[in-house]
Amino acid sequence: MVWILGGGASAKEGDESVERVRELVGSLGGEVGEVNPWGKRNLAYPIEKQTEGFYVEAQFKLDAARTPELEQACNADRQIIRHLIVKK
Repeated sequence: MVWILGGGASAKEGDESVERVRELVGSLGGEVGEVNPWGKRNLAYPIEKQTEGFYVEAQFKLDAARTPELEQACNADRQIIRHLIVKK
């Protein structure tokens, strides 16, 4: 999964976001593996009037039937401006 926090996000907020995702995946019966904060990068196009974002990538194991719940939680998180979950 890759998610983008708004451009004003700091490394600390990125870490807090990782912990929220860890807790969420854990509460859904999954586990988070490797986490790679990519840091601030320019966006290919503006998202919510922002031109840069703080990118975070994490690999996790989760039952596919629980993925929609993870999607809903990411959509509800105001700090996450975009996310993408990919099956590996």
